[in-house]
Amino acid sequence: MTWLLDTCVLSDFARGEAGTLRRLKASSPAEIAVSAITVMEVEYGLARAPVRAARVGPVMRALLGAISIVPFSAEDARAAAALRAALEGKGRPIGAYDLLIAGCALSRGMALVSSNTREFARVSGLRVENWRG
Repeated sequence: MTWLLDTCVLSDFARGEAGTLRRLKASSPAEIAVSAITVMEVEYGLARAPVRAARVGPVMRALLGAISIVPFSAEDARAAAALRAALEGKGRPIGAYDLLIAGCALSRGMALVSSNTREFARVSGLRVENWRG
C-alpha cells in the first residue's frame, strides 16, 4: 500500500471530483487504503444525513469494499500520541480524527491523500498529496 486516503477524498470521489477520479482510476486498489478511523467518519456522515446517504452511500461503500481498510494499531496510537505532544507543544494542534489518521500514515510509511493540506502541513515527516483538480 502506498496511499492512505483521508475522509475528504471519499467525499470527492462520491461527488465525482475530476482530479480525484482520475488518480483513483490510475491507481491499483492494492496501492490504496483507508484507516478504520476514516470508515467511522464516513459512516457517521451517512448516519447523520439519510437523504444524502441514500444517494452517495452505495458509491462510498463500493469504494471501501474495493480497497484495504487498515485497523488502528498500537503503533498507530504511539505515532499519534507523539504527534499530538509535538503539535500541542508548538501550540499548533490538529483535529482529533486527523491526528489519528496522520499517526496511521506515519507509522506505516504511507503518503496521506487529502485536500486538507493546511492542517496536515503541520505534521513533520508526513507526505501529503492533494488529488483535487
